[in-house]
Amino acid sequence: MLIRIVRSLEFCVYGLLIFVFFSHASDSEDVSGFEVKFPKDAAHAKTRGIKIIEKTDSVVFEVRDQFGIGKGSLISKNKKWPDKVFLRFYLSGLEGLTAKIKGKILAEEELKIRMLDSKGNSLKGRYLLKGSKKIPGYFEVELPQSKLMDARQIELRWIDFYRG
Repeated sequence: MLIRIVRSLEFCVYGLLIFVFFSHASDSEDVSGFEVKFPKDAAHAKTRGIKIIEKTDSVVFEVRDQFGIGKGSLISKNKKWPDKVFLRFYLSGLEGLTAKIKGKILAEEELKIRMLDSKGNSLKGRYLLKGSKKIPGYFEVELPQSKLMDARQIELRWIDFYRG
């Protein structure tokens, strides 16, 4: 009886060690060609995130921020960005957006911000609100490929609404 208990414990310990090893290995192994960084001292840092969706010839960065004001950097680990790079902001509004590439801030005309519903259909207006209720959707920007040449990093700043 005691031998069975010892063998069971050995089996459990080995199983636990194997589980810890493989779960740690998969966490530390980043297969994405991109990295997202936020300032370490940023206010409301826990309320924001950027999800990376990679496809064969494109990448989508989905920005979500409960507070509505934030900044972050998108870093390419590859020598070249995909053919299409999209930014999607899941905010109620997008009154301010700055994209800085290779030390130069892109002009608002270069960003061509579009407001879309959750199915990707174009919407009119400036806000994803109907009264006080949020309309499902997002703001989308396709970054110009010509501006991404030889760039490794895109610095972003966003503001949903200017607070007066």
